[in-house]
Amino acid sequence: MKKLVALLVGISMIFCAALALAEATGADVKGTGETLTIYTNSGDSGRSDWLKERAAQDGFDVVILEEGAGAVQQRLIGEAANPIADVVYGLNAIIWNDLIARDILVPYDAPSWASEVSEGLNDPDGYYYAIVKQAILLVYDSNQVSAEEAPKDWTDLWENEALHGKYRVETSLTGGTTRNVIAGILCRYLDENGELGVSDEGWAAIEAFFQNGVPAESGVNLYQEMIAPNKPTLMGQMWSSGVVQYDAEYGTTSGIVVPEVGVPYAVEGIGIINGTKKMDEALRFIEWFGSAQIQGEWAERFGTMPANELAADKADATQRELCSIPTQDIDWAVVAENIDDWCEKITLEYMQ
Repeated sequence: MKKLVALLVGISMIFCAALALAEATGADVKGTGETLTIYTNSGDSGRSDWLKERAAQDGFDVVILEEGAGAVQQRLIGEAANPIADVVYGLNAIIWNDLIARDILVPYDAPSWASEVSEGLNDPDGYYYAIVKQAILLVYDSNQVSAEEAPKDWTDLWENEALHGKYRVETSLTGGTTRNVIAGILCRYLDENGELGVSDEGWAAIEAFFQNGVPAESGVNLYQEMIAPNKPTLMGQMWSSGVVQYDAEYGTTSGIVVPEVGVPYAVEGIGIINGTKKMDEALRFIEWFGSAQIQGEWAERFGTMPANELAADKADATQRELCSIPTQDIDWAVVAENIDDWCEKITLEYMQ
C-alpha cells in the first residue's frame, strides 16, 4: 500500500511538473540544453556574447552567426535545401517578405507576448513576430558640427557643397541599415517608366550621394571615423540604438537630422527556419527571447527600442525620443521587388 501511495505521489509530481512547464510563458520558459543555431544581423557590439551568456542562464545553448542583413538573407537562400539555422532574428521588412516568398520560413503559433507588440508590426500570417524597432537616421557629431551647419535632410549631403567629403558612404550594400537608407532616398523618385522604377533624377541623386561621400574604412565604425583627428568624416548613417551606445562609448554627442518626410524604420523580428529539426526548442527560445523581461534587459544593455510595449519603459529616454520621429512613407513592396537590382546598379556604376 505504501509503495502504491509513493508511486501515485511520484506520478502526481511528474504530472504537476509537466503541467507547470507547459504553462510557463515568457522569461519563465527554460531551455532544455538542445543546441540552437541562430542567424542574425543584430549580433555586433557585444550582442551575440550577451545573448549566449544570458540564454545559458535559463538553460538555452545557442550558437550565433552574425553577418549583415543581406548576407544573412543570401546564406539562408543558399542553404534552403539543407538548412543549418533553426532561428533567425533581426532583418527588416524587405528581407522577411523575400524569405516568406521563398518558403524559407515556417509560420508558427503566436508566442504569448505577441499581443504586447505594437499593432501592425507582427506578420499577419505568423511567419515572424516583432522584437525591436529601429529608426534609420542620419547623424552627425555635434561637438564638431553646429546645428546651423548640419544637413536638414539626406538630400543636403549632395546638394550642399559645404558637406561634400564630410559624410560617410558604405562600401558594402548588403547591410539592412544601408539598404533602408537607399530605399529612403530612391523612393522619393519612383517612376514606373524609369530604369528599375526610378526616374533619371533619382539615379542622378544616388550617384551624387556616393560620389561626394567618404568611402567607409573596412572594420571601422562611423563613430571611430568621426572622432579620428586625421579623418574628414563628421556624419553618416546610424540605427537608433547605435546612437545611444556609441555616444556612451566614444564620448560623442550625436546630432539627429529630422527630414520633413520622416525617417525609415527597420522592424526587427524573429522567425523559424523551414526544415529545422528543433522546433520545440526554437519555440521555447522565441517565447523566452521576445518576452517583456528579456527584451527589457536587452533594451537596457544595448539601447534598443522594444516592439513589446510592456518593455518600452526600459528603453533609454533618448531611444524613446528617436523612435518618436515620424515615419517616412515608403512603398516597401516596390523596395522588396527592386532593392537587389538597385544595389547592383549602384555597385557597378556609382561606387568609387
